Amino acid sequence: MTFLKPKIIISKCLEFEACRYDGQIINNKYIKKLKEFIDFKPVCPEVAIGMGTPRDTIRIVENENENLLFQPNTGKDFSNKMNSFSNKYLNEVNTVDGFILKTDSPSCGVYSTKIYPKKNNVPANKRGSGLFARQVLEKFNYYPIEEEKRLNNIFIREHFYTSIFTIADFRSVKNFNDLYKYHAKHKYLFMAHNQSLMTKMGKIAANEDKESIENVKKNYFKYLLILLSKKSRYPTNINTQMHVMGYFKKNLTSKEKKHFLDTLELYRNKKEPISAINSILFSWIIRFENEYLINQSFFNPFPKELIQNEKSRFE
Repeated sequence: MTFLKPKIIISKCLEFEACRYDGQIINNKYIKKLKEFIDFKPVCPEVAIGMGTPRDTIRIVENENENLLFQPNTGKDFSNKMNSFSNKYLNEVNTVDGFILKTDSPSCGVYSTKIYPKKNNVPANKRGSGLFARQVLEKFNYYPIEEEKRLNNIFIREHFYTSIFTIADFRSVKNFNDLYKYHAKHKYLFMAHNQSLMTKMGKIAANEDKESIENVKKNYFKYLLILLSKKSRYPTNINTQMHVMGYFKKNLTSKEKKHFLDTLELYRNKKEPISAINSILFSWIIRFENEYLINQSFFNPFPKELIQNEKSRFE
């Protein structure tokens, strides 16, 4: 199975350049592995607005109805520069399938940035988004947006990979025939995420109102992002997997059935990732040459090399 390379905007300090505030580069084994399969576009908002490397630390400070990007050692406020850069940079993004941003960063942190109640020496009182990440969240609502440390969790990682490769695959849709094929290819994947949205997207693709392909694609893509914004649910995944197992149950040995059901139980109890179950199912799809199922993305939503020979971490 071939995959289009997702286009991902990433914090430049993650595996690309030693531009962190302390002059370091952040190593991450998952990002390193992704480089072969992803079209990365690295950016460091802090360097882009003229801050050197290394540089004095900056922090988010609450100030009435706005947040400041404040540098305690110099007393400088970089808010306007950062907001101006972020707005210009993100408005010029033509195609993107997702984001990987630096955990804790006052510019790039998505969920984890410390927020301080005052400029003077007081502890942070909550966490939120950095100034660059905040505009990412506003302008790219429902897109896959992750911090690199969250990729340590295999369930979050598999969902992120599934989302970015499924969204990237939508770029292959040029006409109505492509759209029908796309919807059919991802049928089980969409069903596991949200059956009602899948049905709605199917009706959009049917184009009963005879709209242009551009309008239909735009409408379909809007719901695609919403559908993929939440992880598929365990009950719907298991229902789909049991349904597929039914195709082969007459041809399987009792030991094969037991191994599958035991592994399914581990998945139900969050002790195995979904890929462990789908690898078993796909081996049967290949073995019994089921042409209907072989192209379903549910079983191979992203390159298998990204998950092969990897010791699972459940955090």
